[in-house]
Amino acid sequence: MRRPHRLVLALLIAAAAPIAANATTDPDPAVAVYDGLVTVHLPEGWQEIPPNVLEYFTLRTAEATGGRTAESYQHGFRPGDPTLEFSLPQVLIQIREEGRISHGHFRRLPSAEEVSARPAGPLTDHHGSLLRDLELTGVTFDRQRYCLRVDSVLDLSIEGRVVVRSASFLTERGLFTLHCYELEDRIDATAPVFEQIIASVRFDDRVAYRPRLTDQWSSRHTAVTLFALAALLAAAALAARRRRGDAG
Repeated sequence: MRRPHRLVLALLIAAAAPIAANATTDPDPAVAVYDGLVTVHLPEGWQEIPPNVLEYFTLRTAEATGGRTAESYQHGFRPGDPTLEFSLPQVLIQIREEGRISHGHFRRLPSAEEVSARPAGPLTDHHGSLLRDLELTGVTFDRQRYCLRVDSVLDLSIEGRVVVRSASFLTERGLFTLHCYELEDRIDATAPVFEQIIASVRFDDRVAYRPRLTDQWSSRHTAVTLFALAALLAAAALAARRRRGDAG
């Protein structure tokens, strides 16, 4: 009777071995953020940016806009040394718990040209010595994942043209945004990496967006301009990375 038992045990061990191997060698393990309410898969070699570096970005955003805007980032990731003040590509995560937003606001989005062309609009109010130009290149809404996508290009006096690709997911508490940064001349190679990261985002049921029937009748889309502006100003911190060194 022992031989069949041993055979069954051997088969179970053999079947479990590949599962255990995959668990220990997964090159893109899920990283939990937002107090464990969201997971995201990052490419092999990407590391979390320390809180003190994220705080530096927040301070420099306020400085670059003359104190008009201070964008806070709760998480950040990049390949290579995560302690560097500035290194591309990188992804900064911004969490806003300002209340649920109806997806009906985004049923009729203005085009990027319409947003950029508004006179005395927010896209031109924040030009400065380090931020030479802002160009909004795309505004779309993914109705399958309830995600607002904003693409833009910053012309920075030091770094040159930096592409910003932002994905703002609606949640039951507000917004969960990934801001992805890369130099324009390298974006073609990096864009697929960004798309994989964005596609990997998963939400816990406690914050996952739940559409409601009343959302269908919401037609306001003024928030779109504000979100587009937030995506652009979130990158303003990158423009001021050398100010601290110059001041020293």
